Amino acid sequence: MTPDVQYRWLNGWEATDIEWDRVETIIETRGWIPLNRRTTRVLLAETAAGGLVGFIVLQLIPHVEPLFVAPSMRATGVAEDLAERMKAYLDEVGVRGYIATAENPSAAKLCEAHGMTKVEKPVYVSIH
Repeated sequence: MTPDVQYRWLNGWEATDIEWDRVETIIETRGWIPLNRRTTRVLLAETAAGGLVGFIVLQLIPHVEPLFVAPSMRATGVAEDLAERMKAYLDEVGVRGYIATAENPSAAKLCEAHGMTKVEKPVYVSIH
């Protein structure tokens, strides 16, 4: 640990507007997905004087996979219907964004059909 840096958790649902805006301004400037205050915790790194020198965010973003269709029903439109209905629900509840992993070309095609952007950066997972 760096001795002149202090760490503390900021709960979005309890943060003041000033505290929240310090983080959200950086998020917005970098073009990152906006945070949802009700479901976000931020671990702040601050100087003793309170200057923000870093943070890492713990947030909930819907993950809409796996998608399974029985082999006998593939290429019948079931996958497309499932994806369409899921997208309609996500729009209805007003999610800020969502993630899907495309493990095959058909899944990638569905993602692209729904306007999703392929991530060009490495993505990592930790399964417990």
